[in-house]
This record gives sequence, C-alpha cells and structure tokens, in this order.
Amino acid sequence: MNQKLNKEVGKILREQRERLNLTREKLCEFVEISPTFLSEVERGKKGLSLDMFVKLCNGLGLSADYVLWGKEELEDVSSAAAMLARLDREYVPLAEDMLRAFYQGVSMARKK
Repeated sequence: MNQKLNKEVGKILREQRERLNLTREKLCEFVEISPTFLSEVERGKKGLSLDMFVKLCNGLGLSADYVLWGKEELEDVSSAAAMLARLDREYVPLAEDMLRAFYQGVSMARKK
C-alpha cells in the first residue's frame, strides 16, 4: 500500500477499534500481532499484507469494501434497528454493551 492509503486505512481501523472500546492489546490478542505493529499501522507508518488486512477487518467487524472504498453492502438489519429504536434512551447504553460483548464473543469464536 502507498503511504496515503496506509494512513487512511490506519485511521479507519483505529476509529473502529475505539468505537468498539477495544484496547490495542486486546485487538492484538484477537489477531495475533504485536501492539507496536498495530500502532504503526494505525498511524500509517506501516502497510499490511493481504492476510493481515483480512484478519484486522474480521477482528473489527469491518468489510474490506468499507475500509478501502468507504462503502459496503450491509445485510438487512432493519428489524434489529427497529427494536433498538423503540428502547427507552436509558437502556441504549446497556444494549450497546450487550451487543459489543456478543460481537467480541463471535469474533473470538471465529478465530478458533
């Protein structure tokens, strides 16, 4: 990858990691890389092999289309979104925590 693309990809990966409230160390456990390497990738200092790119996308629940081109085709999740939209505001953080924990569990199961 070229330097501009490295920076753009690194920024997207870091933002998603932070949205998921994952530390670098925790993500590195999932994808079996060093925190130093991930830091360099997130800052655009290092590029990724295709294999590592796929691992990071899977570990963060991102599609390669989204990371590279900023768009992706999503599955229809309208029923889940509708349920979340009907929640009282006070329960939204709890729902987000539950979904995050579920997602992390699924991600770990995929790794095995």
